[in-house]
Amino acid sequence: MNSIQEQTQIREFAQAQERMPLFEALVDYAKKDVTPFDVPGHKMGAQASPLKNILGEMTMKMDVNSMKELDLLSHPESVIKEAQQLAANAFGADQAYFLVNGTTSGILAMILASCKPDDVLIVPRNCHKSVMNGLILSGAKPVFIEPEVDVHFGISHGISVKSVTKTLSAYPEAKAILVTYPTYFGSMNDLRAICSLAHDRDITVIVDSAHGAHLPFMPGQIDPIVAGADIVTMSMHKTGGSLTQSSILFLNEGRVSAKTMQKTLNMLQTTSANYLLMSSLDVARHDLALYGYDRYKDLKPLVEKAIHDIEQHTCFEVLKNDYVKKQNMQAYDWTKMVIRVNDSGLTGFEVYTLLKEKYQIQMELAEGYVVMAVVTTADDEESLKKLVYALCEIDRLYGRKIPIYSTNVTPTHPNKLLLSPRDAYYAEHELLPIDMALGKISADLLMIYPPGIPLVIPGELISEDVIQQYHYYSKTFGNVLTESALKHHITVVKPSITPPA
Repeated sequence: MNSIQEQTQIREFAQAQERMPLFEALVDYAKKDVTPFDVPGHKMGAQASPLKNILGEMTMKMDVNSMKELDLLSHPESVIKEAQQLAANAFGADQAYFLVNGTTSGILAMILASCKPDDVLIVPRNCHKSVMNGLILSGAKPVFIEPEVDVHFGISHGISVKSVTKTLSAYPEAKAILVTYPTYFGSMNDLRAICSLAHDRDITVIVDSAHGAHLPFMPGQIDPIVAGADIVTMSMHKTGGSLTQSSILFLNEGRVSAKTMQKTLNMLQTTSANYLLMSSLDVARHDLALYGYDRYKDLKPLVEKAIHDIEQHTCFEVLKNDYVKKQNMQAYDWTKMVIRVNDSGLTGFEVYTLLKEKYQIQMELAEGYVVMAVVTTADDEESLKKLVYALCEIDRLYGRKIPIYSTNVTPTHPNKLLLSPRDAYYAEHELLPIDMALGKISADLLMIYPPGIPLVIPGELISEDVIQQYHYYSKTFGNVLTESALKHHITVVKPSITPPA
């Protein structure tokens, strides 16, 4: 293709992506002198209220119900359809579907559309809790792959190509494989190789890319759609700039049809889709498509300087691409600043708390050894300098200079799966103090949030490692989510199954 053709294509792409059909239609409707006798009951903010006072009149006017001129999410024919097609074109997919219940609904839909009851689904064990719920709803049988464990940083990376190859050979009957790309901590395995291995066996590749909406617009990064995935769900609200709870599911047709995908989503999504959320997806797509590449190009040197300053003036260490490539043969998303702090004698939980309480800096998460900052194009030199200054001062004022290590941060013994999550969910249950649940089969899901990765799932054996991890996170961070109303209790399958010797 010659340069003239390339320039013409770029100009045509930009001209198309300038449009925001859903957002524009919604704004036009809100500006009309409409007398609403439909829902929602606030009637476009007709009454004075604290909500209207804070959010503003225009926001209330844009919170409307489905109608002909604004289209219908479950059966899009006009402005929603056009907005979704623009998103598909921007990200390089065949189809795009707006989600108003976050990537959770997309993950459920991907599993339900690609797996029937008793089908084998290959899953990384460090997946999000929504995957476990998808297993329960679909009745698919999970085969778990353990992720690559990073003992130095106390985190997990993506599943390796070697592990995938071994698992695909052992389970040739598998219908689908789910890959987290990037992982919560930003590592990215060779997804192209995984897609090739799976597709050679006619296995569908579904991708949880909740933290990867920005990847298609970052210089030098390979996004999951380009890598060849069949279905991808991205949390546009996490890194793409849309409102919280809004995501997009992308489909490359072939192994799953557009008809099947729409039908599945219609079972999971509300019939009263929120137009503020949907229109924010339209705007976020517009901004990423037109300005994303240049903004990330400008942001990278600012992040590199921040990393340099942190490592130059503290005993902290920041996760970087060269390290991940050398240790795990994976790439790394530099917008995830994973900062290892335990050499200072502080846990990640302590640094997280100090940043919030002393410096009004809200980090994305804490783990035993690390804190993580998610950087987006909304950040600038000033916000990064503030983070660097706070970290330097914390190391100087609060660091104990005696490194901290704990076996609870990176347990090496995977849980045994004795029942499928669905069978465990529907079995007869009993509630026990967690310290009395050793050797029982969990019917509960214990989860650290963020990031939402379970310590134990329904169907897994409750081991001593699980109990110790539960107490470790309860004591250090107080943020273990359980489905039990009683503290330090867990629901187990009754009667318990004695594990084999």
